[in-house]
Amino acid sequence: MSAFISDRTTGLAGGSAAVSLGETQVAAEHSADIVIVGAGVTGCAAAVALADGRRRILVLEARNHHKPRFAGELIHPTGAQVLDDLGFLPTLRRHGGIDVSGFAVVPSVDDPSLRLPYREIPNNRPTGFAMEHRDLVDGMREVLRQTPGVEVRMGHKVDEILRDARGRVCGVRCADQRVSARLVLGCDGRHSKVRPLLGLSEQARLLSFSVAFRLPGGAPLLPNPSYGHIVLGAWGPMLLYPIGGRDGAQDARGCFDVSSELSGGPRGAAELLRRQYAPHLPLRLRQAMLDSLDRELPQIAANEAIRTDRAVLPGAAIVGDAGGCSHPLTAAGMTVGFTDAQRLGRLLAEQGRLHDPSAVDAVLHRYEVERYRFVRAREVLADALYEVFRGAEPGTRALRSGILRYWQGSEQARARSMALLSGADSRLSVFLREYLTVISKSSAAAWAARDERRAAFVGLGKKSVEKMRAVFRDVRQEATRSLSA
Repeated sequence: MSAFISDRTTGLAGGSAAVSLGETQVAAEHSADIVIVGAGVTGCAAAVALADGRRRILVLEARNHHKPRFAGELIHPTGAQVLDDLGFLPTLRRHGGIDVSGFAVVPSVDDPSLRLPYREIPNNRPTGFAMEHRDLVDGMREVLRQTPGVEVRMGHKVDEILRDARGRVCGVRCADQRVSARLVLGCDGRHSKVRPLLGLSEQARLLSFSVAFRLPGGAPLLPNPSYGHIVLGAWGPMLLYPIGGRDGAQDARGCFDVSSELSGGPRGAAELLRRQYAPHLPLRLRQAMLDSLDRELPQIAANEAIRTDRAVLPGAAIVGDAGGCSHPLTAAGMTVGFTDAQRLGRLLAEQGRLHDPSAVDAVLHRYEVERYRFVRAREVLADALYEVFRGAEPGTRALRSGILRYWQGSEQARARSMALLSGADSRLSVFLREYLTVISKSSAAAWAARDERRAAFVGLGKKSVEKMRAVFRDVRQEATRSLSA
């Protein structure tokens, strides 16, 4: 069956099937081997990773059209390698995507940038990738059109998860249509509808808001044009990075962290950036931002930390942001989603068309173990870096000075931190070792704080204990999960 983007309601190849709901048999209008809920970047990656030319894969997207909105655009080398492995990169480059060399931290408007290049990470892809989110989705959907066995239906919102008489997930219902499936995947983002329908819980915290705007031709204005930049000095960190564009454009994106008490909508956000953030930007970038805000209002997105402890049930799994997310400062979201997709494809490669439910469920449990082993380090690192770059308390300000001193002093230090940030290293033990090293480096900054000296030392002690507890909690939980695999 050839793949295509469709608004049709006709059935998949294979005809109808029966779905057992408790004791009642209900005629299913359609059937598939795999149903993927969500045709965004994670859903596209999952569909291609799982397609083997034999499986019937149905991707259901609630929206009829791709509404332009700010979402993930920066992809670490680990995620970029997945896109390359799955065959997306050539098409994405034609859609305007570009390589990214690493991150650069700008401590203040008068300071030079401190570069953290990906190429310093041993045995790793030397570049990440970035592009405007709408173009990213369009490019990935274009690849789906060429993927045998995949059908995408737009405007199909999933209202119910179907279960068989044993309680195993066996399909979905959209309005008055039912689709039976051997596997259901929720790839529908951080505000997933599939997650609660499956009965999987989450703990969510609102951290702040991102105010995002486009800088046409802005990439050459960045201190390091091929790097993502974290500029400090305002209430929250300012993230600026190149996003390329069609026909050789060199556009950039600004994504500024503002208080969760933001009011006044986009107009209020634009005025806040003009007053409180613009003075902390280098002059050329400042003017480019002001010009952009004069042309069009910025977009606003909530920054949430969403944690889950389970990602699978018999016959179903959640993937990418549906399984949790962190503050976007660390740009981990899409890398997690793409690695989740690739992991599922690898683990299910020997299961053919998934005829053996017990074997499929065993693989899903293995996916859950490997997924959280990768994700936990991302979560704790995102929390730690956001605290450091916010620098709202004496202890975290001392930590900021310590981590900048640590990075300035050694290529190995930069490489270890970037390996954790990019997903090249997922060991919680390495995170804890690095964090405690930064704590020790921060003691000099705490001693120099004078009026804040006592508060800085107390803050450093509290943060070290807090992070050790978080790491030990996650290590214990994942060890228990591994033993049950």
